[in-house]
Amino acid sequence: MTAFRTHLEFLRKTDELCSLERPESPSPQVVAAEALRADGPAVRFRAAEKSHVGLASGVYGGVDQLTRQDRSPWTRLGIGLGVDRDPEYVDVLEAITDLGDRIDERDVTYVERAATATDRTVRELGLPTPPDEAWPHFTLGLLSVGSDDGTYWAPIHGTVLDGDTIRARVPAAIRERFERGESVTVALGVPAEALAATTLLTITDRLSTPIEDRRVGSTVPVIPTAGGLVPSSAEVVLETELATQQPDTRSEKPEFWERLVDGATVTLDVTGVFARDDAVVPFTPLDVPLADDLQLVALALAARLYDRVNGYWGVSPVDWLLLPAAGRLGICIVSTEVLYAGFEWQLANFLFSRSDCFDTVVLVDEETDPHDLGRVLGDLWVKAHPSRDWLFSEPDAPVARLPTYERDGTGARLYVDATWDPRWDEEYIAPRVSFLESYPPDIRTAVRESWTAFGFDSEPDDVGGA
Repeated sequence: MTAFRTHLEFLRKTDELCSLERPESPSPQVVAAEALRADGPAVRFRAAEKSHVGLASGVYGGVDQLTRQDRSPWTRLGIGLGVDRDPEYVDVLEAITDLGDRIDERDVTYVERAATATDRTVRELGLPTPPDEAWPHFTLGLLSVGSDDGTYWAPIHGTVLDGDTIRARVPAAIRERFERGESVTVALGVPAEALAATTLLTITDRLSTPIEDRRVGSTVPVIPTAGGLVPSSAEVVLETELATQQPDTRSEKPEFWERLVDGATVTLDVTGVFARDDAVVPFTPLDVPLADDLQLVALALAARLYDRVNGYWGVSPVDWLLLPAAGRLGICIVSTEVLYAGFEWQLANFLFSRSDCFDTVVLVDEETDPHDLGRVLGDLWVKAHPSRDWLFSEPDAPVARLPTYERDGTGARLYVDATWDPRWDEEYIAPRVSFLESYPPDIRTAVRESWTAFGFDSEPDDVGGA
């Protein structure tokens, strides 16, 4: 288990995090949005006052895959999950999948609470206030609901209305598990395992199983609170009760998981505020391209689909499966072996049947690298013939949830076979243009020697690539 502040320290050591003084103006939300737009590193804002918490944005993603660079959208989450300091994409998918697995017996580790009681109100924590709004917001939170059967976790985000009242959005499935006057707990700054697991379980409709019966319950040490178990290393813990008055139904700007599941509004009265010394919590500017909430959903859904598709045929034909955040999850790209004639059609329809968020599936060859999305999409015109390899369903197909172009209530599904025909002889298949394939061996050797003499650490594997 990697505590949130340890996660930030790992990002700092790998040059994935920069620290700034928190500005009085503009809002940290504006700075965070600009950092995402510019493909910058994660940003940590130091607390402006002693009573305030520190803030961190971009901790779980924020990189545009259409630009060629060393970092990838899964790098920062992979570091937080403890996969590696330079994690492979499939390893991150498998780590997320493992968190949602059922376990045979409960194995929960209880440890001492890291956050201590304070006399501060939620308003005095100094959470960020979005532009043109009057009240602070919190995002990327974890809601804990205790019951006789165990503890249920779900994502939560919302608005601080005053010193001891918050209006929040939670999945409708979890809202049904508690009544007015009951205690529930909100945790901010939780380990990546806990946040990734709650996102995965939410968007795959698996919130009905207590967290103690999931693998994440055995990997994240917890503490009991008035409202249920929460990660012991949480930076801020808010013990609350569901308010007796009717919830304010004014709309909140949604986190991205609300694009896939129904949400509900709740009003919570805060009865206790606990915080670590120099606490720091994550936040994300909502509805901004490449934001953390979008990246979390993209990776969690890709992990679920990757796991399901490789367990369907009794073999594992898919090398990787990607829902690019740059496409707001409206397209699904799959690197696969074509097992037999018609397999690509079956694979595309299997994916459409398992998710309604995208209306396009693109199949690419096994050797294709998920890091370079521009080259992946280039296979659409290099390998796929529009009259033969672009295949549409009937136009009255159900409308996918997430594509953002204008539609009239119906929409055909499309799959593109951008793989080389397996029946072709190898000599008829064009090689990729790269350093290793475009220059004679003596030139490649000379370039490597010069590269080393200049003091570069890694070899120029794709110098001259196009």
